[in-house]
Amino acid sequence: MIIGCGISGLTAALLLKKAGRTVAVIDKASVGSGESGHTTAHITELIDSGYHELISHFGENGARMARESSRAAIDQIARNVHEHGIDCYFSRVPAYIYCESKKQRQELERELEALHRVGIKSAKLVQDVPLPFRTFAGVRVPDQAQFHPALYYKGLAEAIERDGCSIFENTFARNVSDGNLCSVDTDRGDIRARRVLVLTDTPMSTRFLMHTKIANYRTYALAATYTESVAPGLFWDTADPYHYTRTQEMPDGTSLLIIGGEDHKTGMKRDTNESFDKLERWSRERFSIRNVRYHWSGQIVEPVDGLPFIGRSPLSRNVYLATGYSGNGMTFGTLAGMILSDQVLEQENSWSALYDASRVKVFGSATTFVSENKDFPLCLFRDRVSPPEVTSLEEIPSAEGRIAKVNGERLAVFRDSRGELHAVSPACTHLGCHVRFNKAEESWDCPCHGSRFGINGEVLHGPAVSALRKVDVPEESRKAKPKKTAA
Repeated sequence: MIIGCGISGLTAALLLKKAGRTVAVIDKASVGSGESGHTTAHITELIDSGYHELISHFGENGARMARESSRAAIDQIARNVHEHGIDCYFSRVPAYIYCESKKQRQELERELEALHRVGIKSAKLVQDVPLPFRTFAGVRVPDQAQFHPALYYKGLAEAIERDGCSIFENTFARNVSDGNLCSVDTDRGDIRARRVLVLTDTPMSTRFLMHTKIANYRTYALAATYTESVAPGLFWDTADPYHYTRTQEMPDGTSLLIIGGEDHKTGMKRDTNESFDKLERWSRERFSIRNVRYHWSGQIVEPVDGLPFIGRSPLSRNVYLATGYSGNGMTFGTLAGMILSDQVLEQENSWSALYDASRVKVFGSATTFVSENKDFPLCLFRDRVSPPEVTSLEEIPSAEGRIAKVNGERLAVFRDSRGELHAVSPACTHLGCHVRFNKAEESWDCPCHGSRFGINGEVLHGPAVSALRKVDVPEESRKAKPKKTAA
């Protein structure tokens, strides 16, 4: 069985069904409602960390295999679209990495050399990037792709739900037990299966081992109507944090400009609305934006060494996982489905060793490993010794959350627009770090391993599987007049 109805789970299920296996897929919500539903859907063999970085970690041969497997994933998506008649606006488009200043040209040239070394000979340095604002230079890579992700997921799901294979939505997996016959504990009862694929963005089947090798980041996106022509393509700049852009044809006949960026580590930024503001400001400075129709944020899981972890879960026999797709979720999610379906079918896959979930790249990723993991012990210490954010519940403005001390206990307290208080324990149920308030999403986010919770403590994103403990606050505090949010 498969946990997760995103692109990884649906791809694996379809390939296993095609091979004659009976598959059940469960999801805590609905098809494509998790992080696969928050994608900006760039389908590309270009990797976020860059091939020059990948060569330093995996060698030229390993980086070449990463390129080959990513290309195979793009072709698999195209094959699924064709074989199942999925109307999702799939199209082949070029990709561009570009810079807006002369000093960043050297970075482009370094990446171009790496692209050639791993076999992308068609990559070229260009002076003119087809964007409606000034750029200094770019690297053009042809034959990448894009689609409407929600329509693609719908097509995959329809192809899966026949001939004994089923998708069960609104089924929350709380625990997975490995064995000759695995057991999955859900809120609708236990499920038994010979093999379990945990494909939930951040794996909940391993409590600690995998989470030292990945880090969770928030990323922000908007979709807007626009007046000036924008050429088809996938575009990334070399800024830090970087921005990414493409257009999307919609079923109502309109075309939207999709722009993303302004990433930061989950739980490490208080005013997350500021990230949306920065993204919109950046967009309006460069494009003829008419109206921002949608905006949203998503969770990106960064691997410590630049490639996802795909394969048998560490110390398990029949539990498999995939995580760490960085900003390449469509490509790597599809690849995960391909690799894991081969492993379940006990078929040889030439890329399995490269993406092995148990691997540890000691030398190439040591600095990143230390940098990303220092937050866990630091947060555990600071959470217990630092003063609370407010000394009185009356200090919490409407539609805001704060860490407060009530009757000697630290609480995460949110005041809604009616003035009512919602209090929960701030200790993340994964490994105990204290959560922090995310203003834009009105959620409590853990800065250590990326778990996210609703204002009443319900799990929004793993690896946590248990809700934050609800706490009643004194009645007189509930009736306190809320302070207004500062302008």
